[in-house]
Amino acid sequence: MRFKDEHPELFRQLHRARNVGVDLDSISASSHEMLWWRCPVGHEWRETPLQRRSHATWKKGDLHACLYCVAPGCLVYSCGHRRFRRSESTFRVLAHPCGKCESTEHAQLILDALDDSTAAAVRILDESPHYALFCSKAADTVEWWEEIFPLVEAYFVRMVSVYVAIQTVEHRPALSEPTSSVLGACMLRILDALRQDCREEMHTAVPEDAGHMRSTYLPGQHTVEVGWALKKLGFDILDTPLTDDIERRVQFCERQRFSATGELPLVNLADRHYPAFIHLPRDREKGAATELQRFRPKQLPPRITALRVALDESSPAGPDDPLGRTHVGYSPDLTPQELWERGRGVWKFRADHVAASKIMLLVHDKTVVLVASITGLTLHRGGLAILGDPLPDHPLTSKPDPLHTPNPLAYGTIGTD
Repeated sequence: MRFKDEHPELFRQLHRARNVGVDLDSISASSHEMLWWRCPVGHEWRETPLQRRSHATWKKGDLHACLYCVAPGCLVYSCGHRRFRRSESTFRVLAHPCGKCESTEHAQLILDALDDSTAAAVRILDESPHYALFCSKAADTVEWWEEIFPLVEAYFVRMVSVYVAIQTVEHRPALSEPTSSVLGACMLRILDALRQDCREEMHTAVPEDAGHMRSTYLPGQHTVEVGWALKKLGFDILDTPLTDDIERRVQFCERQRFSATGELPLVNLADRHYPAFIHLPRDREKGAATELQRFRPKQLPPRITALRVALDESSPAGPDDPLGRTHVGYSPDLTPQELWERGRGVWKFRADHVAASKIMLLVHDKTVVLVASITGLTLHRGGLAILGDPLPDHPLTSKPDPLHTPNPLAYGTIGTD
């Protein structure tokens, strides 16, 4: 519904002179467009129609209340956003936008400078011995490296371009973080997308001071604010689809062992802020020719792959239980072996997940009640059962569930420290 029809009295407070160029008659009641208002006393401020018609607490029941007239301890920013301070009695209008809008504007400037930063990012990669070492190690370690390398390099260019753009926008003389830290963060991100069996060896090519691409912020000085603002504008720090792109490309190459199915599938990088760089001149040998001095690899944190089952309270087993059990589920008076027999099956786990896992966690009420080794599996109608032995003294016993998910079955990698 039009704002004019739903709130005629508020509509008359729209500032005609300051809203020149806006078709006020067609503005909807739920519009987020920032407009100028003028109360009967003469106060002027900016607000959206949706905010103007809201029943905010500070209005004290008066829908037509003016911010200046009523709201104590209120800061109004130039962007129209407000912040109330209960401890103050003054009302202030600030000429600058609020912190969130400033971060968003800053992030937009960074993204606008992304394409122009590509050439500098490519030069950094070509001149970096860390990047050359990583790619050389991968060529010897990662199967199908040549096929996935275009995706990997595109990601490196993408992230390094962001740091170059930040340098440009903030008028810095150099990158805000050491090159090894930025490239190391990209390397760790790539390792997350590679197969488990090659990660440990590849980890020896990651520099010691590598940062880490968190899901909402860049490593280093640029933390939550810039990261969240970039994410809101559609720039995913982790670039989540990267893992799927690499996996699909590897699966395609694996199928080529048995039958030729044509060219590699195309990967659509549109709208993912991947700058074009293929046309730029390259000198990949420059970094490779540079001797690495005092290079120390980042230590690989101890990790172990595990299955997890969340058990309900003890209850009678179903008729014709494939494992011959009379009861299933958790009971505090069970021995480790009895609990293991109740919890080791029958579950709909993937056989490759079982093969890749070292231990199985039995969890009750979000707490690990038993850890067991995995030595094999047996297939049954409706699922599979795990073979193994209880580990009663395992350090994860009685600890919170490290693979906490709403799903009663889980598979993942956990820390052992």
